[in-house]
Amino acid sequence: MKILIFSLGEKGFNVVYALSSLGKKISLTCIIGQDEAVLSDYSLKLIHFCQNNGIEYFIRNKSTPSISDFDLLIAAGWRWMIHGIKKEKLIVFHDSLLPRYRGFAPLVNALLNMEKRIGVSALLGAEDYDKGNIILQHSIDVTYPTCIKNEIKNVSKIYASMAIELVSGIGDGSINLEGRPQDESKASYSLWRDDQDYFINWKNSAADILHFINCVGDPYLGASSVLNGAVVRIHKASLVADVSVENRDPGKVIFHKNGFPIVVCGSGLLLLEDIRNFQNEYILPLENFRSRFA
Repeated sequence: MKILIFSLGEKGFNVVYALSSLGKKISLTCIIGQDEAVLSDYSLKLIHFCQNNGIEYFIRNKSTPSISDFDLLIAAGWRWMIHGIKKEKLIVFHDSLLPRYRGFAPLVNALLNMEKRIGVSALLGAEDYDKGNIILQHSIDVTYPTCIKNEIKNVSKIYASMAIELVSGIGDGSINLEGRPQDESKASYSLWRDDQDYFINWKNSAADILHFINCVGDPYLGASSVLNGAVVRIHKASLVADVSVENRDPGKVIFHKNGFPIVVCGSGLLLLEDIRNFQNEYILPLENFRSRFA
């Protein structure tokens, strides 16, 4: 079976890695995507893996193989539209339990909403994104507090095992490629996120802000704030017992502890342990005690 994989990020890498274990039963080719919005998009790691394992690969937007040469196409972690393909030949891996969280950044948004279960759906390609029939679906429980990096690793493991299950099932005829239709009455959509969505609202509780920092951190660029007029990224924080503040003004630094600023939130206090400028330079301790995050 000749398989073309549209691969992006850790999830895509895990699919290629897993399917390579099937050896000569299949022939793999990869189109590798790149993403500047994450700290590590796994593109170089996948390029090296393909080179070391004799897997043909192409870089997105630079060159493309003939789609008609392949028996099956898999999009894993992919976030771009794929055109000119018969929908029954394309299977998309989407990191949500469809029909909920169709669209963009489903895992981040599910964690921000503190969903108790997350998972992966393998579905047929369709004209409208994420509306195709579902071929496979697996889920796992989430225990909070957690962070996006941990849950990407957990979901990536599902991607890998699902890829093996899918290709093996197609090979022995145990998987029906017609799939099952989605229940439109339960459908929801997950909007794309841009730089504005990474800014912290200091009027929220310290617990909610910490959860937000954990959900948009590594491998993404991290929660943002304006510190004394300059945009910074906050990668690590911890809760501190609240005190009575007579003129509570969220975002102001109230204490410093071992070089770390403690910031007033809408309720509670947050100790910031890792703050970086846009050159990714660590900027603690702060130069000024009287600092404001906005």
